[in-house]
Amino acid sequence: MDLLPFDLGRPWMLFAGAAAIAWSIWIARRSIAGQSRFWSRFSLAVRILLLVLLALGLADARVEKRSDRLNVLFLVDASASIPSGAVTGEGGVLDQLERACAALDQGVMAGVIVFGSDAAVEAPLAGRFARPRMQAVVDREGTDLAAALCLADATFAGTEGGRRAIVISDGNATRGDEVAEARNLAASGAVVDVLPIRYSYEHEVLVESVQVPAEVHREEPYVVSAILQSEVATKARVVLAENDRLVAERTVDLTPGKTRVDFARLHAEPERFSYTVRVFPEPGAGGAQDALEKNNVGYAHTLIRGVSRVLFLGDEAAHVALLGALASAKIACEALAPEQVSLRLEDYFGYDTVIVADAAAHEFGADALRLLAGVVKNLGLGFVMIGGPDAFGAGGYKNTPIEKMLPVDMDVKQRKVMTNGALIMILHTCEFSDGNRWAKLIAQAAVDTLQDRDLVGALVWDMRGQDAWGVPLARAENRQEIKDQIGQLVPMDMPAFEPTMQLALDALVPATAAQKHVIIISDGDPAPPSRSLIVDYIAAKVSATTICIQPHGNSDTGVMKKIALDTGGRYYFVEDPRKLPQIFTREAQHVQRSLILEEPFVPRIAFESEPLRGLAGGGLPRLLGHVITTAKPLAETPLVNQYGDPVLSHWRYGLGKSAAFTSDATGRWAGEWIAWPGFETFWAQLVRSVARRGAGDLFRVDRTIEGDRGKILLDAIDPEGHFIDGLALEGTVLSPGIEEERVTFQQVGPGRYEADFAARQAGTYLLSFAFDDGAGMKGTMQTGLTVSFSPEYRQLRSNEERLLAVARAADGRVLDWDSDFFSHEFPERVQEIAVWETLVALATLLFVLDVFFRRVLLSRAPIRRFVARLRRRSDAAPTAAGKLLDVVLAKRRVLAPERPQRRIEVSGVEPSERGAAAVPERPPAAGEATPSAAAGSPPAAAEGEQTSFTGRLLEAKRRAREKDSRRDER
Repeated sequence: MDLLPFDLGRPWMLFAGAAAIAWSIWIARRSIAGQSRFWSRFSLAVRILLLVLLALGLADARVEKRSDRLNVLFLVDASASIPSGAVTGEGGVLDQLERACAALDQGVMAGVIVFGSDAAVEAPLAGRFARPRMQAVVDREGTDLAAALCLADATFAGTEGGRRAIVISDGNATRGDEVAEARNLAASGAVVDVLPIRYSYEHEVLVESVQVPAEVHREEPYVVSAILQSEVATKARVVLAENDRLVAERTVDLTPGKTRVDFARLHAEPERFSYTVRVFPEPGAGGAQDALEKNNVGYAHTLIRGVSRVLFLGDEAAHVALLGALASAKIACEALAPEQVSLRLEDYFGYDTVIVADAAAHEFGADALRLLAGVVKNLGLGFVMIGGPDAFGAGGYKNTPIEKMLPVDMDVKQRKVMTNGALIMILHTCEFSDGNRWAKLIAQAAVDTLQDRDLVGALVWDMRGQDAWGVPLARAENRQEIKDQIGQLVPMDMPAFEPTMQLALDALVPATAAQKHVIIISDGDPAPPSRSLIVDYIAAKVSATTICIQPHGNSDTGVMKKIALDTGGRYYFVEDPRKLPQIFTREAQHVQRSLILEEPFVPRIAFESEPLRGLAGGGLPRLLGHVITTAKPLAETPLVNQYGDPVLSHWRYGLGKSAAFTSDATGRWAGEWIAWPGFETFWAQLVRSVARRGAGDLFRVDRTIEGDRGKILLDAIDPEGHFIDGLALEGTVLSPGIEEERVTFQQVGPGRYEADFAARQAGTYLLSFAFDDGAGMKGTMQTGLTVSFSPEYRQLRSNEERLLAVARAADGRVLDWDSDFFSHEFPERVQEIAVWETLVALATLLFVLDVFFRRVLLSRAPIRRFVARLRRRSDAAPTAAGKLLDVVLAKRRVLAPERPQRRIEVSGVEPSERGAAAVPERPPAAGEATPSAAAGSPPAAAEGEQTSFTGRLLEAKRRAREKDSRRDER
């Protein structure tokens, strides 16, 4: 729409506006309203203007705005590949920026974005530029220039005038497509210039990779190979550590390029071995040193296969009978306490099954639970959870990755009658650093552990200075709503424990709950509760756990200890707030005791599955209790109790299998099972039924790192030595951050299959895949690949070609520190501003006026009188003669005697004319007209005005009826 002074996003809407205007004019011509012609036309004009504004608003009218303002963002690369000091050191990038931006011109705005593997705004766009202090926290172990350009685009949003992004980098990006993002930034009207950081590591030596077979047999020799890369000819000392123990060392001569160093190894016993290779290069000519130490180390691991191995997590002393039964069945077990569980993926390569026996969720921590679920799903490990007072729902596994992995739900859904628990949290967390944020996190974590039927609430001293319910006591079934309420809490400084504890007790006493529990978190300085209130807590069987954090003195801790001791709760003293979620989760378990059913029963066999094979004939002994759960729809549940609750359930989860035995394996509930002759057989069959099954000698695996990609080569060979072609191979890679990536193998040669995946993060990657030859041969295999250090430390020189590609994609330039960063040498940016909101607001105002003009009959007489009054005031402006006459008349009124006069009101005379009707009170002379007769004309005038005002309305209606009658006659 170039003919208009603005642009239209939907110009076709103008046709709708034109139709509406034509319709309004047609209606106005047929209107029978009693308005005068002036007001009728004025009202029509208002309505037409209203429709024009609405049509322009619906047509998305936009006006163009031009500005001389300039916005410049400096994108500073802070990744680890940049030489030390090049950014923050003396004469580095930040010093140069401070000098270049010392005095910004009027209308120039400058800001700074720093980036590594992520990006953050260091200094927002502003007219005054201060030296950046690198306060923004970014991950330096990678370079994502694309993320920085995307953040720059978001920062520019809504700004007026020109936009320029200046990239200060070495050009070595490890992730993202910076060229594509530069094009996107250019499309939004910005120019991207580049300023290279140039460097080259001339004397660098690094460990490119450490290669070792993924699996070997006992007493089979194998080789650990270190591939070293050197930029110069030099000598270097290479050492090999096996499971953190030094086993070999040698000095080698390195030449420019790659050098292979081999170490022979042999082992007779099955075990997992981790290898670490370190290289120590000698100084070069002139004392030149190897600059980057992080790339002088490499890692790898292998597995010596043997008997099946089980990782047992629980109380070893309490489960002696179970561990002895597995050992008798030739199943090797390694027992660890839950808090000792490893968070390294590679530590699980040597196990086939993980058993968790009567251990609470808080003993592991969220990261360990997520890792255990990940290795079952993606590595194919078996998993067995054994019950007890601290297992399943009673152990706090509700809404955890373990619950998702197990064949049972922690919520009890099939029972008509089921006891529940009630939990109230009293939050006084405003007096320690970031306390209220921690209060919200820990309270939300506690809610996640509860069953739907449980009751939960939270009390605070609120911003109004009152003890109040931040979250009223209610069922936990609406978890998200409750967590949203918790997120809005602002606990203030509570003066006394008594009011909130009384509110909690008043709510818990009438509540229908088997377990009633209160958790109080505070620094202990509120006034202590009265003894009578503590007695009431004891009488109502309400326990109170206290958590003391950063108290002001010993008296504060004493108050909180006494509350917990007197009511049967627990006392915690916390120095690190990061431990709070774990404590709250543990205390939330207190109300889950209702899930424990301690009634003797004989398990009923619903059907015979692999763990029960051969055991059904002689019957099963009694169990004295178990934890109530609900079987998932796709799970197999061969053992149930007298109510149909699952006792044994199992299913497949990802590449692995998991099983749940809801009773225990100790003398508490399973004393008769321990004495049962089938005890060893049952547990051996259960563990073997879920254990990982490998591919044996079917595959030979080669693992390498190429840049930021990991590569896996598989050679499939049958026992007769023939290549196996046509296998369907699909798998999953689990990154060090427990993130999944799907991979598909492609056959690249006879019996050879290849796949690659992103390997930008340092750490161990687990690759698990399933295979199927289409002829009945199926199975799974797992292997791992370790990235020793970030790809950042493989970049030995700057990449100016990549920076040049970024500049070309956005019509930018290659700058240096003498360039003018704030020149206006780029296409003028015209900004379109949507004005539909303003148009609609004006149309709304006109709509009100339109309704007023059409509903209220107006006359021009008031306007005429107002104009006449203004004219009379103008004509009566005092002159010099007039002022003299006023003085004379004033003196005359003073000297002359006053004569009484009576005002005669004349009907029909305007107020402005009534002054002339005031005459002396005397009888009329002969032949004079009476006052009433003399005033006869004004009433006639009023009658005429009445006719002109309402008569027109009646006349218009009469004409409309006559017109309709003539139409009917025709």
